[in-house]
Amino acid sequence: MPLVVLPAQVADIEPVYDVYFAAFQGEPIIDFLYPGGVDRKAHTEGVKQWWAHDKVLYTVKCLDTDSGSVVGMATYDVFWRPGEDNGWEKPAGIPWLEGNEKETCEAVLRPMWDMRDELFGKGHQYIYLSSMATHPDHQRRGVGRLLMQWGIDVAEQIGIPMYTESSKPGLRLYEGMGFVRLTHVRLVHSEEVTGRPDEEIPLMVRMPSAAKGLSFKEWADNGYPKSYQVDGIGGQSSPSHTG
Repeated sequence: MPLVVLPAQVADIEPVYDVYFAAFQGEPIIDFLYPGGVDRKAHTEGVKQWWAHDKVLYTVKCLDTDSGSVVGMATYDVFWRPGEDNGWEKPAGIPWLEGNEKETCEAVLRPMWDMRDELFGKGHQYIYLSSMATHPDHQRRGVGRLLMQWGIDVAEQIGIPMYTESSKPGLRLYEGMGFVRLTHVRLVHSEEVTGRPDEEIPLMVRMPSAAKGLSFKEWADNGYPKSYQVDGIGGQSSPSHTG
């Protein structure tokens, strides 16, 4: 059963998010985002509007070409624009929630938003893997690797890093795909906010091959040079392009 990763289309919203909700069923983040359950009709309409207006979002699906079923999905923010404004806008909040539920959810998500601001802000090019899911019935088929490879290929073509937050079970996959865990910064979901024991969230970065072994911290500490050249470490002026 050959698998292929393709851009998701509007007609794919429901099957793509069937995968998402099946994969994350019972996970704390779903409880925070949708404390009263998910109104799938309203959710689909909201995603349509999101896709129509978001200028950096790219959603991809992993398709089983024998059955035609969507078996995996991923969403990427691709900040390819050079200059002082890469297109990043820190979310103002979670618009569909109110009151204490809104406050709690935003308290969980805001440190993640703040960390992206700290690490990259609006002035640096990078790709953010915001979500990735494999349907539980299709685990161990390499779906996650295929979805991740899509983003890696784009990052390599542009010559920019990829960034994501990992779950602890996902660490091995990310490390196998060339990601390195950041150790100079920490993001912790505290019990005070989540009602669950403190949990450190692994922050993962994959530097492009153009960096020639330069670490993210070395790159950031030296002002994010586009050439990735730091005191003779790493780098080339840009990735080669052909065709």
